[in-house]
Formats: sequence, structure tokens, C-alpha cells
Amino acid sequence: MPRNAVLAVLPLWLAACPSSDVGRPCNHGPAFVPQGQAITFPALACDDLLCVYAEDVDEPAGTCSSDADCNGPEAPSKFHCEEGSCALDQAYVLQRSMCSQSCESDADCDGGDPDTTCHTGFACARIQSLGDHCCEKLCVCRDDLDLAAARQLEVECRADTAQGCCDRDPHPTACGS
Repeated sequence: MPRNAVLAVLPLWLAACPSSDVGRPCNHGPAFVPQGQAITFPALACDDLLCVYAEDVDEPAGTCSSDADCNGPEAPSKFHCEEGSCALDQAYVLQRSMCSQSCESDADCDGGDPDTTCHTGFACARIQSLGDHCCEKLCVCRDDLDLAAARQLEVECRADTAQGCCDRDPHPTACGS
């Protein structure tokens, strides 16, 4: 192939490649059983080593005798019946766990995995007020994001008042910003 032809095709080839792996499936490790939102670092399957399960769900109360008792007739199978109680289904968690990255704006989350299971795109949001990634802005699938909770946490982190995070020593850099 002539050199000029290679140079002409190179920009098209580079434009077709995702700029990040945001949205690519990932897992939290074989022994990890999240009961709600989870951020795993390091997640070796992800470029930025961040695997996020962003949905914050509450298990249905009461007893169950089958998985159908834990899920609505039209709802996806988020829960399974375990010893008479509904528990978050790990297969569902794996379906909704995606590679992420730190961000400053929604635009930083564009250009990820074109085969993602996220249908509504990604937002740059804070989802955790505890742990090593408390108040950190990450790319999160809008399908799973509790917008009201994310806005409240944003206010608390900016005001440097997120309990369990901004009151830690050493002080997290994501607080107050």
C-alpha cells in the first residue's frame, strides 16, 4: 500500500477506535458479593482499573419461596430467593458492572466501549460517600444512576460535609471541590 494511502486511512482508523473502555463489562472478583453500589480498584480488566456497579437497590422485604417472589412480573431478575429472603442477584450485578474512569464532566465519559449494555449514556457523577473513592467523580451509566442521590452527594462533597468521607484524615482531595 502506498505511503500516502496509509496516511489517508490512519485518521479514519483512529477515529473508529473508542478513546476509553468506559462501559465495557467487568467484575469485582470471585469472592466479592456487593449488596449495593460498588467500586472495585484495581480491576485488571479495565484500562483505568475501575469497575463500577452504580445501581443502588433495596432488596424486597418479606419472605420468599422462589425468585419470582422477589421480582415483579415485568422487572428484570435483580433478586433471587436465598434461604427465604430476597438478595441481590450476582448475575445481575455482573451484567450491570462496567469499566469506569475519573472525570470532570459528562464529556469525559464519551467515546467508550461501543458494545456497552448502557442504553442512556454515561454521566460524570459522585456515587459513594464512603471508602477509598468517596466523593470521587466517575463515569456512571445513566441507566443505573439515582440522579437525586447523586445531586445530594454532589452538594455534600462540594460543601466538604459528606459524613464518612470529608471528615476523614487524611482529607480526600475530592472533598470541597
